[in-house]
Amino acid sequence: MTKRASIGVFVALFACAWTAAAQAQQQPLTLRGAVDQALEKNPALQASKDQADASHARVGEARAGWFPRLDVSQGFTRGNNPIYVFGSLLTQRQFTAANFNLSRLNAPTPLDNFQTRIDGQMSIFDSGRTYLREKGAKKMATAADYQTAQARQDLILRVVRAYYGVIVAQEDLKAAEQALDSAKSNEERVRTMEKAGLVVTSDLLSAEVFRAQMQDRQLRAKNAVEVAQLTLGREMGLGPGAMPQVAGTLEEPQAPARGVAEWEKIAMAERPVLRAAEMQDQAATENRKLATGDFGPQIGLFADCERDAETMGGTSGTNWTAGARLDLNIFAGGAQKSRVAEASAQKLEAQHQLAWLRSGIDLEVRQAFLDAQAAAQRAAAARDAVNQAGESLRIIQNRYQAGLVTITELLRAQSAQLDARTGYLAALHDWQVARAQLERAAGRLTAQSDLLSQGGRP
Repeated sequence: MTKRASIGVFVALFACAWTAAAQAQQQPLTLRGAVDQALEKNPALQASKDQADASHARVGEARAGWFPRLDVSQGFTRGNNPIYVFGSLLTQRQFTAANFNLSRLNAPTPLDNFQTRIDGQMSIFDSGRTYLREKGAKKMATAADYQTAQARQDLILRVVRAYYGVIVAQEDLKAAEQALDSAKSNEERVRTMEKAGLVVTSDLLSAEVFRAQMQDRQLRAKNAVEVAQLTLGREMGLGPGAMPQVAGTLEEPQAPARGVAEWEKIAMAERPVLRAAEMQDQAATENRKLATGDFGPQIGLFADCERDAETMGGTSGTNWTAGARLDLNIFAGGAQKSRVAEASAQKLEAQHQLAWLRSGIDLEVRQAFLDAQAAAQRAAAARDAVNQAGESLRIIQNRYQAGLVTITELLRAQSAQLDARTGYLAALHDWQVARAQLERAAGRLTAQSDLLSQGGRP
């Protein structure tokens, strides 16, 4: 293949890749896509995962008590202390009869000692301390996993709220732009009628004021879209200023098929934060046993081997020591008793927090269920209000053209139509979010939830 042909192939491949990337960027962002990206890139969720990893690392730290410990050290000492010189010569195996000379014993010359030492120790019996530490660490690691699962569900709820917030803001902007266009047309129509002497100047002034109000509303709606996009982008872990493009629509979802009692039962069985609190309560039990175990004896083995020499690679002496040790505290100023009292109080605290959490979850489920029902009723009422406001505006426009009503009634009808439409969108937003809150309260708002595929479809 010639150089020119190779360049042509490279350019063609680059163009295809660029086109594919551009098409991917043009794809509308779905709710599930937003959730998937948030679960992958949200820094707050990553921090929760890091905490869980640290908890699992502490399990290995606690498990290390089952294994022997081995330490290696290298030291250097120089001095002319008579006892130091006498002992070092013995450990170096360099002591001779000449060293018994009294003058040398009382005023020895300085001596160097390079000591290489290996120390080993192993616990044989520690009154269950290692077992209880490992067991408690495992409970806390499991609790951390549940807390991460709860953080994932909390993030999904925030993404749902932000995603539908963008859709509502976009729809509000469309409604505001339509209202502004209608206000401009209405102003021109009134101006023409005023020139023809069909209406008074005050009608034109009222139309101009109304157009200015709609223009202000349109600007506020535009800013609201940008803020909503920034909020969604932040939850998705995008860079500063990134504004994801959402092209979904709000729909009326289905009402919850389960009753509130069934949702409460699910929450008590599946809510991750409750499972985490239960694990923490069990860990507090193990911690209290561990504090009680401090009163028990400890039995361990130890051994050490050392090499002493006047120079690093010179003639040396090798020595070793081995033995067993029993430790039993008789009195420590009441420290152990205080640790038991502290662990007992922490156990009671965990139990009380668990009871309080259960009642809070029960309240949260009931509130989310009622919010979902209320949002559904509000959406139905708002839908009817939109239809009624549209028909009312049509009738009043015809009556104003015939000179039967004032412009004040016409402008009031136009404002009522805009308010009815935005109220309907807000009700749909609250309905979708309330459904997500209900699933989150029950512990079922995961990335596989059917809720992420319903409503807000592009």
